Formats: sequence, structure tokens, C-alpha cells
Amino acid sequence: MKTLTCALCVALLAFCGCSLLEDNGTHLAYALEKGAKRLKNKPDGSELVVRYEPLTGINQSYGVSFRASFGSLSVGGKNGGSTTYHQRFLHVPREFSVNKSNAATFLTLRKKGDRIELGEVY
Repeated sequence: MKTLTCALCVALLAFCGCSLLEDNGTHLAYALEKGAKRLKNKPDGSELVVRYEPLTGINQSYGVSFRASFGSLSVGGKNGGSTTYHQRFLHVPREFSVNKSNAATFLTLRKKGDRIELGEVY
């Protein structure tokens, strides 16, 4: 019985993917990664705005912050979390912080030479 239960749990996790283990910080990093990939082959000076919503939707209060000194991004609210994953593809030149309530967050990405940079968070 235990073997069957374990097998069902593994199958369920495989079916659902890793999103069950994803927090809002990682969710935002993945959205930024998609935006950075889209912007990578654009001309220098190009911009792209990424629209971000927390995993459980915008019907909540949450905060988004980037700490340049620590190299981390964090998202509060339900399923809050933080990560440094974005450092692989995004340069954060300064600290950013915004608090939201019942609204999406918008992040402007800019291409500067070979680098994608965070320009604004609103």
C-alpha cells in the first residue's frame, strides 16, 4: 500500500510539474527570464515591459523588491519568496521596491549592449 501511495504522489508531482514548489519570487524571476529572452535579439536601447501577477492572483496586497547590494529579488504576499535566479540574465543597477494591492506589477527591461537591465518597477 505504501509503495502505491508513493508512486501516486510521484506521478502527481510529475503531472503537475514543479509549479507546486514555485513561490512568488521564483515566479517573478521566470517571467523576467522570458522577457529577457525576447529582448536579447532586439537592437540596443530596446525596451520591454513585463506584466507580473502573483501565483494566486492580484486580489491581495504584496510587495516586490530588488536589493542590488544582496543581488536578490523578493515578493511578499501569499506564497511569498525570494531568489537570486534573475542574476543569470538580468542586471539590477539599483534597488527597487513597490507595494501593490489588487493590481499587477509592471517591470521595464532595457537592452544595453549585451546586457539586459531592469529600468523601472511600477
